[in-house]
Amino acid sequence: MISALCACGILLSGVLMHPTRETLCELQWNDESQSIEIAFRLSLGDEERLLKEAKTRLQRWESEPTEGLDTNVKLKPQQVAFGRHMTFSNDESCPPAETRSNAAQFRWIGRQEEGIHVWWFLEYSSAKTDKTNGDGATSKPVTSKPPTYVRCDLFAEAARTTPHPNGHPPHDAFQNTFIVLGHPVPVSAVITPREPVAKLQWPE
Repeated sequence: MISALCACGILLSGVLMHPTRETLCELQWNDESQSIEIAFRLSLGDEERLLKEAKTRLQRWESEPTEGLDTNVKLKPQQVAFGRHMTFSNDESCPPAETRSNAAQFRWIGRQEEGIHVWWFLEYSSAKTDKTNGDGATSKPVTSKPPTYVRCDLFAEAARTTPHPNGHPPHDAFQNTFIVLGHPVPVSAVITPREPVAKLQWPE
């Protein structure tokens, strides 16, 4: 299905407008794995900046004493980038998640360059498990529905001080277009620093 996400993205990417900073994020729900399959397109320059920031944060996390099950997960910089800047939730306000535990829910798959852009492929697991049994083992994942809201604040700080090329206010200098696949026609939602949360309309 990841290949289908990429193929659809290549077709759609040519028709997008281009503010100062723009990303495209395609989402598809996988009912079998209880996860959101993500294809995320950004410029090569933004990838470099994002990874540099993520590696700095990862070094800080690794040097800090922590507690919890997710601390044993070996995180990649791409997971850290998403964990810090993207949150899925069923809460309409979609508050930012705890970054380390949120990052652990993303699974890095790989990347593919496309001209001056690059596609990142990840999965976000929303599967939940029951409480541990008496022998310490956990029961099978509980079937769940995909989260209904997403928050994204990638490049939000830079966007507040970067003029939009068409003369719009600085906070409009960044936008992230989320496209939900699986509908007869893909359904999209646009996120900006001024409106960082969007509702996701999943197929029935």
